[in-house]
Amino acid sequence: MIRKKRRTASISGRRHEWINHPGCKCRRTTGEVQRRCVLSKRRRLSSDLELGAGDGPWWSSVADGWSLFKAFCDNTALHGLRYITAEGMPIVHRLMWVATCFAGLLGAGWLIWSIWLRYATSPTVTMVQDTSYPLYHIPFPAVTVCSVNKVLRSEAVKFVEEYTGKNGSSEEAARYLAVVGALGLMSYPTYHRPFQFFQYNMSGRPLLSDVNVTELMLRVMPSCTDIFVACFWKGMEIDCCERFLVQRTEEGFCYSFNSRTAETRWNESLLRNNAAGATTGLEVFFKGQAGQAIDGLDILRGINVHIHHPDSYPDVAKGLFVPEAPSHVMMAQVSPSQTVSTEEVRAIDLSMRRCYFPGEGHIYGLPVDTYQQDSCFMACRMHFLAKACNCTPYFFPRTIGMRECAAVDLECLSMNNAATRSNKPPNGTPGFHPEESALDCECMPPCTATQYSVESNYIQTGNLESKRGKGYVDVFFKQMGGVRYRNDVMFGWMDLLVSFGGIAGLFLGFSLLSGAELLYWIFAGVAVCVKLDPIKLSR
Repeated sequence: MIRKKRRTASISGRRHEWINHPGCKCRRTTGEVQRRCVLSKRRRLSSDLELGAGDGPWWSSVADGWSLFKAFCDNTALHGLRYITAEGMPIVHRLMWVATCFAGLLGAGWLIWSIWLRYATSPTVTMVQDTSYPLYHIPFPAVTVCSVNKVLRSEAVKFVEEYTGKNGSSEEAARYLAVVGALGLMSYPTYHRPFQFFQYNMSGRPLLSDVNVTELMLRVMPSCTDIFVACFWKGMEIDCCERFLVQRTEEGFCYSFNSRTAETRWNESLLRNNAAGATTGLEVFFKGQAGQAIDGLDILRGINVHIHHPDSYPDVAKGLFVPEAPSHVMMAQVSPSQTVSTEEVRAIDLSMRRCYFPGEGHIYGLPVDTYQQDSCFMACRMHFLAKACNCTPYFFPRTIGMRECAAVDLECLSMNNAATRSNKPPNGTPGFHPEESALDCECMPPCTATQYSVESNYIQTGNLESKRGKGYVDVFFKQMGGVRYRNDVMFGWMDLLVSFGGIAGLFLGFSLLSGAELLYWIFAGVAVCVKLDPIKLSR
């Protein structure tokens, strides 16, 4: 039992009391004894925690940075720090542990930064999910057939005779025929050809300026019966003119099979196939068009075949040319592949994933329901020519306020021909001149897409049907299965947390509890460094 000795004294008329208490001997006025004893207890507590030493006030002692750092190192779970401040540790050993801990910190920081850069620059990864994906899950590709000769001479002569009221063999009619033939040469990526033809007949340029070029080309183009002899789907004969519909392409009006971008929309479900090998898909036999070309036009005799996605316009620069030759076949072996992106990819910023999910990509000027990259590039070239020449070629859909290019615009199309062939790369890309291309298209691929890779062989054939026509194309799947890819995030937030935590634990012994411990000591250091009123603090 603690014995207290109380005595009183009077100084300047005030009453004071003295109290003896373990660790607290002080003179008090009324109401001060309890507060002073609490402060004395705080001094002893600080000394016990070794947060400071000395005879000064407790907050000055705690504020000592070395004392706080020593207390942290002595109590933390991080590797190596306790040896830096251990009592009796030689200075050489301390420096060795300082260097070791610093090297561990640098190593952890470098690896964490490398992983973050990898995530930021390549946030997604594409992996093979199935190498034998069933064909019945993949639509059969659209097949677009384009006659190289876009103008039948017989139809062009009829038009010129009606337009001029003169015989088609007259000199003036020949000039009009040349204009019609030149308009038929208008195509991507050879917009220069019509103008080259007019360099020898400049007086013919203003002709037909009042004619609707779209209606004219639809009238003089080869009809379905002028192109097709017979068609077979899965070995069964079908009506070519019922299945092949008029299709707008950048080389003119063509005919398309299983396409949703044709002028007459395909109302049925897209056709599919579950077989592979020759004659198991689409077979088309063509007629010849001897004597139907306009005089003076240097064009090949044959057809162009384009194999593309059913929801996309064809890229005419990738077509297969089939010359007029009986007993020969163009075998087009199709290898389909499908890429599917997970919903986690959608959460990544568009500038990083570089692909469009449904509802994100928009194509202006083309009547399409589904975004496809080839259609986007086609629309981009259309808008570029509209801005450069104040018109668009006849095979593009008409837009409000935009006229179609006539013969007087062929020179402008020729001047901008090279600019339409390549898209402008990002600024600073090595190997490209800043003024090399004026075509700037933001046409990223869809995140979920189906691609058709085509291998072609032009060989002789013993198929009896091929003798009925001048050309034969056989489009079929190469193998019984396609390849399915899965596009996923390389690192999710959980993966990043595990990676960062593993590296920090390996190099520093860091964990979530270590992080909480570090925060505790940071807040403790801030608290003791703030000079608080000791009387308020005791309350």
